[in-house]
Amino acid sequence: MPLDPYVPCPCGSGTKFRWCCAPYYATVEKAFEQERQGLHDAALQTIQGLVTTHPDSAAVWSYFAEFLYAAGQREKAEEAISEALSRNPNFGRAHFLRGLFREEEGELLGALMLYRKAAETLHPEAHDQLAQVYDRIFRHELLMLNRPVAARAALERMTHFMPADAELREQMDGLFGEESRLPLAARKKYTFRPTAKPISESSVTGKFSDARKAFEDLTQLTPDDPAAWFNLGVVRAWMGEQPQAVAALMKSIELETDDYRAEEASALVEVLRCGYGMENETDYQAHTILMPIREPQAVMNLLRAYDEARKLRNVKAYPESGLMVGMIVEELPSLIAVGSVVLARVAARMEIRGGVLHLSHPNRDSVSQVADEIRTALQLAVEQPTETTTPLSFPDVVLEALAQPVTSGNLDAAEVKLRDHATNFFENVWTHRPRKSLSGNTPIDAAGSKLLRKILFGVIKFHEDCMKATQPHKQIGEQVVPIDVYDFNQLRHKLGLEYVRAEPPKVNVPTEMPKASGGREIPDGGNQGADAPRSPAKREISSMNAAELAGLDIAASSVEELEQAMRAAVKLDARELAVAFAQAGVMKPFDAARPDRYPLFATAITGAASAGDTARAIELVDQGVTYDAEHNAGNRATDYGLKKAQLYVKAKDAEKAATEFDAIIARHPDEGKFYTTAAEEMLRLKNPAKALHFAEAGLETAQRTNNRDLEGHCQEIAAHAKKSMG
Repeated sequence: MPLDPYVPCPCGSGTKFRWCCAPYYATVEKAFEQERQGLHDAALQTIQGLVTTHPDSAAVWSYFAEFLYAAGQREKAEEAISEALSRNPNFGRAHFLRGLFREEEGELLGALMLYRKAAETLHPEAHDQLAQVYDRIFRHELLMLNRPVAARAALERMTHFMPADAELREQMDGLFGEESRLPLAARKKYTFRPTAKPISESSVTGKFSDARKAFEDLTQLTPDDPAAWFNLGVVRAWMGEQPQAVAALMKSIELETDDYRAEEASALVEVLRCGYGMENETDYQAHTILMPIREPQAVMNLLRAYDEARKLRNVKAYPESGLMVGMIVEELPSLIAVGSVVLARVAARMEIRGGVLHLSHPNRDSVSQVADEIRTALQLAVEQPTETTTPLSFPDVVLEALAQPVTSGNLDAAEVKLRDHATNFFENVWTHRPRKSLSGNTPIDAAGSKLLRKILFGVIKFHEDCMKATQPHKQIGEQVVPIDVYDFNQLRHKLGLEYVRAEPPKVNVPTEMPKASGGREIPDGGNQGADAPRSPAKREISSMNAAELAGLDIAASSVEELEQAMRAAVKLDARELAVAFAQAGVMKPFDAARPDRYPLFATAITGAASAGDTARAIELVDQGVTYDAEHNAGNRATDYGLKKAQLYVKAKDAEKAATEFDAIIARHPDEGKFYTTAAEEMLRLKNPAKALHFAEAGLETAQRTNNRDLEGHCQEIAAHAKKSMG
């Protein structure tokens, strides 16, 4: 069917077909039709005749290249593309075709670069061709490079060029709408913030590169405007320029005085750091161990055994593709998993494809432990494992915080335990982990830094978004509702992160780019947290932050409250506070509800020892022993004895340390660890005679109790002590 003469030309020039390729397009179609019919020589003669007749036409050379590539003549097709670009270096169709060539050869990054070049050089009216280009960009960014911000921008361009395509709109809603599995920070529609000075109207062209250039110029003109840097970062993110986008956004955060805007920028940085090419800057990596399978039946037998032992969950098999996926889990300790519901954590994600067993997890130690166990069980049934790292999928960002029931039971009890597990992870584990995004600091340390606290807002927001997109659901009647596993307001409050909102810029200069991104002006500076969390007025001591703990009325606090405050302070690394609470707690009158005060005494003792006051530490030990004997039946005598022995070791007083160890051993003559501990400490104090004394006493106990491990350990220590004595 002949083309309408007044539609844009299929070569992508933007000119109407009648005044572009119409004079010879019938010949192009004839050549391709002859090739489809198997008349290769005739088809080649037809297309070559067209090139001879129009040697200066970039479009003709691009048609020729497409013909040659389809005919399997790839080298000649490349030469034809070069000829087209020599006629017109900005001929978009040629860049697109070369991108297709690179993609088919497996050079995905090279192909993506060419597709982006084509998007910038195709005429804005070449809607069909631009839609094709952005379709390729979208697929590369989302499926291969884990860059959802760039992928969304490409998909928005596709819907702009094909507004009547209902399927595209459904795809946009499914991937980036309310039901998306992507976290909000990764799927949201980022928009420009009002800047202190306007950009040139000529830069609003519908091309990302022009918008990028406009904001680059603006940041040079107004280098202290955080909005200009944020907008530059967003455009660079749309273009898949991850490192450059992060650099601009970090500059925006540095200059920003509004915590909500800083949070949005920082959360976006976390999203970008999950993408390909950011491996050296990210805290989010999947550690994967690959084991080629030699004996498939042995592997299947092991998986069946895992399934029977409740160590394998959510297994799905896809026979048509030879794919199997599942999760290897590990039951949580009984302290958390008491009652009718048993919880497990995901120890590794499992995938079998192409005859290779893949194990992955964001925590390297976890997946390594699983791999070692499987390797030990299977021996030669699998080959030597290899390790690799890849960008982490967004659901796995919070994988360590999510537990799952492995037995049926009371639903309410299960929810409580799920929340307890998540709370323990975020407040007692995550807060103490150094993070690259926080310049190697832990979240607890970062909260005290003027710059890092702004970044920390976004790091927490990103985790909150990932949790909301990943959290488990439950059935209530006919409705499926999410289970709120963790309230991140607790974490913010625990770290002392209270939002500060700045006044919006007085100069409101909108920067719209509807053609390029669907962006619009936002008068209040973007997503400023209209639903921002607010801390409750009163909190339990265990959830207080350092500032609140410091404000506690120690005199009015009970022993139990002081112990809770001490533990909360330890978790926050507020050690001086912890020692203060402990010292106050040991001085309180006897409380029948808390007869055991060893935790308070232990912290007070440690505080005194850390301050170099060994005498005071020993005095506290003696006070603790007396109190324990009078009010706790002496149940902690051994613990106090060990504390005192360690203090003497620290003071390098071997005689007094040995006396304490002798007293402990006298109370527990069959406990082997006390002999070896005492002997090793004596060796450390360079007193081999006393080390030999404890080692030989341990040998006698080992032979009397038939403890082979203790016997071997004591023999080694005795030999070392004798050698040291000469």
